[in-house]
Amino acid sequence: MNNPDNQDSNLNNQENLNNLDIIQPTAFAPADGQQAKKSLNIKPASIIIGSLLLLGAIVVWFIFTAKSVVVQTNPQTAHITISGGVKFKIADHYLMREGSYQLTAQLPGYYPLKQTVNVNEEQNQTKQYDFEKLPGRLTVSINAEVNPELTDKLTGKVWIDDKLVGNTGEELKLIKPGGHKIKIEAERYFAHIEVITIEGKDQHQDLAVTLKPAWAKVTLNSDPQGSQLNSNEQSVGVTPFNGTLLQGSHDLSLSMPGYKTWQKTITVAAGIPVEMPTVYLEKIDGRLLLSASPKGVSVTLDGNYQGKTPLELVLTANQPHQLTLFKDGYKQSQQSITLPSGESRKLNVKLQAKLGQVTIRSNFDDALLYIDDRLMGRANQSVTLTTKRHTVVVKKDGYVDYQTTVMPQGDLEQVVAVRLKTLEQAKWEKIKPQIVTKVGATLKLFKPEGVFRMGASRREQGRRANETARRVMLKRPFYLGIKEISNVEFRQYLKLHSSGHVKGNSLNNDNHPVVNISWKQAALFCNWLSEQERLPLFYQLEEDEIVGINEQSNGYRLPTEAEWAWSTRYKNGAMLKYSWGNQLPPSPGSGNFADRSGAAILGFIQATYNDKYAVTAPVGSFGANDRGLYDLSGNVAEWMTDFYEIKTGMSSKIEKDPLGAASGDYHVIRGASWAHGTMTQLRLSYRDYGNDPRNDVGFRIARFVE
Repeated sequence: MNNPDNQDSNLNNQENLNNLDIIQPTAFAPADGQQAKKSLNIKPASIIIGSLLLLGAIVVWFIFTAKSVVVQTNPQTAHITISGGVKFKIADHYLMREGSYQLTAQLPGYYPLKQTVNVNEEQNQTKQYDFEKLPGRLTVSINAEVNPELTDKLTGKVWIDDKLVGNTGEELKLIKPGGHKIKIEAERYFAHIEVITIEGKDQHQDLAVTLKPAWAKVTLNSDPQGSQLNSNEQSVGVTPFNGTLLQGSHDLSLSMPGYKTWQKTITVAAGIPVEMPTVYLEKIDGRLLLSASPKGVSVTLDGNYQGKTPLELVLTANQPHQLTLFKDGYKQSQQSITLPSGESRKLNVKLQAKLGQVTIRSNFDDALLYIDDRLMGRANQSVTLTTKRHTVVVKKDGYVDYQTTVMPQGDLEQVVAVRLKTLEQAKWEKIKPQIVTKVGATLKLFKPEGVFRMGASRREQGRRANETARRVMLKRPFYLGIKEISNVEFRQYLKLHSSGHVKGNSLNNDNHPVVNISWKQAALFCNWLSEQERLPLFYQLEEDEIVGINEQSNGYRLPTEAEWAWSTRYKNGAMLKYSWGNQLPPSPGSGNFADRSGAAILGFIQATYNDKYAVTAPVGSFGANDRGLYDLSGNVAEWMTDFYEIKTGMSSKIEKDPLGAASGDYHVIRGASWAHGTMTQLRLSYRDYGNDPRNDVGFRIARFVE
């Protein structure tokens, strides 16, 4: 701001100037050197005044540009030093220009404080700095609760925050200030744990704790005295014992030469005395080393089974004991024995054999006889054996070993009749004559023999062109379902399948044969059933299409046409024309065909026959043929595994186990059904074909034995 006094002075000066005469310039005259030198002379007073003015200007500049900085410490201290730059302390604050300064401060009990003070552009600033306490020191002392006299001798380990730092009685240094978990451990005492606060600042603290004993007093005496007392296999003293044992389980034992070791397990609870009754030691037993001839003789001691020889028996000293030795095929031996205390004795007992006569008779004179794995010579002979159980084996190359056990009966002679069987005979004896599948269908085993003729003679009335006569031999044994697959069995594979109905007559009852399925569905059912029983699949699949068969598979499949024909027609060396004989009409109860019961829904029928079923009947409703198979003719026609083909002429070549053509457009259907009633259809040589579902076509299942 402008000073008013200065303004008035300036106005007066101006008026004085206005009142003066105008000064006229004089002519220029060069100054000589002496005059110029004289004009440069500066007085010292002027220099001092100038310097003071400059210093004053600098101070004013500093005051106007410096920042007010308050420096505080926690805890507060007066010993603060700030170095670097220009600063002035005024009362409780500093005047400092922007920049960095070094602060140092000291306070007893704390680490020296060294900090960088950064002054920014703010006019008023406060800087706060905290001192860090020095570590503290601690000494832990312990007292014994039960035995104070042991306190001076008691030492323990000190753990701080789960770290072992030293022992009791020692000064523990450099402990960080603050709360800490302290644990004190001493042998035979419970650990003491507590949380304490360390003050720090290099101060020393004392902590006194009282430890509780982890043991109890135990007293034990024995008769005789002076026996060695062990606890958990460690010696703790001799009897009479009056000492302490740690809390917990203890396996105690008392031992003394010439006496049996006494043992007992006790549980000790800290602070609870245990007073045990006097233990009366028993003198050690006698020892009997028992052997016998033959080896492995059974032994009882005073009626109690001990095992088989050789044995080491412990006998109560100075008492009589009863020994009994026995073995199959030998006479029993009994002995009484008494042993003094501590004596060991060896005893060998020889048993007398009991003998019996056994005669082996075989259907082969050159068969070999083995008894208990020992070769005895040819099979047809009599042998004398001990009266115990013996294993008898008769062997001959190419035949299955015969094995049995015999028990000779003294004077009574035994005869073992042996009939050796070939490997083939034995194999078939092990194969089940019938099997039951996972869905409940029963299959029967067949082993065809000989050659039979399929097809029909050209002179046979009703014959069709596809019934070419063929000569066939079946060598592979097979299982064949005794009944057609029912709805309930098929629905285990395809739950939602319905066989439908015909003009209100249901085909879908559980026990009726499944119909309205394609050949492919029947084949896939067979594969599914094989999977359920972990058998190899017969029908080979690629992208859900059947592309071939596995001829070596013994999984489930549809019957071959040759198997069906043999099972249905072949009887006593001849081929049947109809399932009931060679003439129409069908005999009563022959099967389910087109008859009077189905006249309302069918075309041609057997007018004089009535099976009482308009459509399908429950499987197995009519009598089985001489092979125990049901509904091979009637109820429903059946899918075969073969591709459909027509052979030309009758060949003299015998076909062995034919599986049909390698490929084709259709598959064979065999057998009459509830919808068939003509002479042509009812003949067992009748052949049909197709692939698609029909309400009169179902199937039964088969599989090879191997």
